Amino acid sequence: MDKQQPATLGSRFISAYNLLDHHLRVQYNFKTNISFSDLIRRCSSLNQVIRAYEDDLIDLARLRNAIVHNRRDEIIAEPHEDVVDFIEKVARIISTPPLAMDVIKSVKVNTISGEVLLRDLIVETSRVQFNNIPVYKGNALIGVIRWRKFVEAIGNVIAQGKSIDSFVVGITVEQFLREYPSTQHFSLVSSRATIEEILTMFNRNRKLSAVIITKEGTANELPCGIITSADVMDLMKILESY
Repeated sequence: MDKQQPATLGSRFISAYNLLDHHLRVQYNFKTNISFSDLIRRCSSLNQVIRAYEDDLIDLARLRNAIVHNRRDEIIAEPHEDVVDFIEKVARIISTPPLAMDVIKSVKVNTISGEVLLRDLIVETSRVQFNNIPVYKGNALIGVIRWRKFVEAIGNVIAQGKSIDSFVVGITVEQFLREYPSTQHFSLVSSRATIEEILTMFNRNRKLSAVIITKEGTANELPCGIITSADVMDLMKILESY
C-alpha cells in the first residue's frame, strides 16, 4: 500500500483558508454571497483576533486568488511556509478557540461581602493585593470594588476637610457601591467564554476593568475566575503562541 503523501503548502493553505472562512460565516451568521475580504472587514469589529490581523488576512485573500486556478481549488502555485503557518494559526484560534478558564483555572478569586465596612476593606485589600474585588450580598454579585476609585473617594473626603475615620468606619462596601456604581467597569461571562471574546469585550469598552467568570455567566453564582485589564497583554501573548 502506498504511503500517504504529506500535504503540500498549497493544500495546507487552502484548507486553513476554507476553515477560517467557514467558521467566521457560521459564528457571525454571514451569508455565502459576500467575499472573504468583506467577511474579514465586517468581522474586524466583532472579533479581536480578526481585528489584529485584518490587513494581513485581506492580503491572503488576494494570494488565494493568485494560487488557485478555479472554483475547484486547483492549486497552481505554492505559498511561502511562513504564510501557511500564519493562516493555520488564525484558523486554529477561530475554529478551536482557547477558553479563558483553561488559562486561569488555578487562580483563586478573592471576594468581599457588601456588609463589610470600608475600614475592613482596606485591611483585606492590603492582604490579597488585588485592585478589583467582586462584592457579594449572599450569593449575588452586586458590584466590583476598584481600589483606584476607592482611593479617589478618600482623596475627595480629605479635600473637603472631612474625617477619614468617619468615612471608612461608618460606610459599608455596599453603600459605597451605591455612591460610586461600577456597572460600566465589570462584566459577567460563563466558563465557556473564550480568550478572544474577553479581549473583544475589553476592546469595545475602554472603561472595563474586570471580567468575572461564573459557571453560567449569571450574577447569582460565586466566581470561578476573574480577568482584569492588567491581564490583557498576557492573553494576547497566549493567542500569539496558540
